[in-house]
Amino acid sequence: MIVFRLIGLIFIAIALMLLGADGIQTLESGEVSIRSLSEVWTLLHPSSMESFMAWSGETLPPVAQDPVLSTIMGAPSWASFGVIGIIIALLFRRRD
Repeated sequence: MIVFRLIGLIFIAIALMLLGADGIQTLESGEVSIRSLSEVWTLLHPSSMESFMAWSGETLPPVAQDPVLSTIMGAPSWASFGVIGIIIALLFRRRD
């Protein structure tokens, strides 16, 4: 259980770092800049992003790929990591 709590906290920490990076980029450019999950993934490892998109195009039905996957990949990166981290942290919290 403690491992999952740690994973949840790591996801929340990553979300806060991504939010801070977006905030700094916004201050530097003078306009609001929010990186999507696909942009961050492409910055970190472009070949795995291309492989995932090719795999999802072959495996997932078009109904699931277009509205669902495109919405998830277009969401702000900090929100995606934050939501996953909060859900994991709430599911595996200490219960008295």
